Amino acid sequence: MRLPVSRFPSSLAVLLSLACAGAPACAQTSGNLTLVSEYTVRGISLGAGRPAVQLRIDHDAPGGWYAGGFVSPAVLAGPDGNREQAELIVYGGRAGRLPSGLSWDAGISRASFTRDGGYGYTELHAGLALDRASLRLFLSPAYYGDEGSAYLDLNAFHPLDDKLRLNFHAGVLHIFGYSGEAGNRADLRVALAATLGDCTLQLGLQTVLGGPDQGPPRARALFGSAALSF
Repeated sequence: MRLPVSRFPSSLAVLLSLACAGAPACAQTSGNLTLVSEYTVRGISLGAGRPAVQLRIDHDAPGGWYAGGFVSPAVLAGPDGNREQAELIVYGGRAGRLPSGLSWDAGISRASFTRDGGYGYTELHAGLALDRASLRLFLSPAYYGDEGSAYLDLNAFHPLDDKLRLNFHAGVLHIFGYSGEAGNRADLRVALAATLGDCTLQLGLQTVLGGPDQGPPRARALFGSAALSF
């Protein structure tokens, strides 16, 4: 199973990892090195609009168990201005397949920041996937060290040929303890992805709806990435 968090995985990777988890003996370790035009999380920029190189390592074990880690440079805004640092996410869980053909997944992740430790947070997630789509719910008791949160994540893809596909994403975030638009935000994304051997190129558009007027910086509308799997 791949991390929901780059936090920005393609739905294809999610579905393939769920399929692997359903096999009785599918233990393997894999990695992914990605160059992104901007590090974004659920429509919000964590990279001050600059490119970033990210590394993810995954281990899939027999029985559907999985674990992994993700690291990326990040920029967080604070009272003293922007602070450059690294973000590290570790995660684990279990995935499997139901007799109906649906795949399920449940797990936990912990995000930590090297300079602003108070922004670290833990999330629990559970979800289902079928064919070309997946739906997951993420719950955090203290999102970025603040109030609790719930995030509903929908991903889907449509193959155009054996190398090209369209990726679709929609997410809705609710922050408990905030009323009105201040506690609700939605992010939408569509991208064209091309797989060339071990390399995946992606180019797309994204937007954010709702949320507070004076909140964290929104992601740029146009984004791109190049990922190398190993």
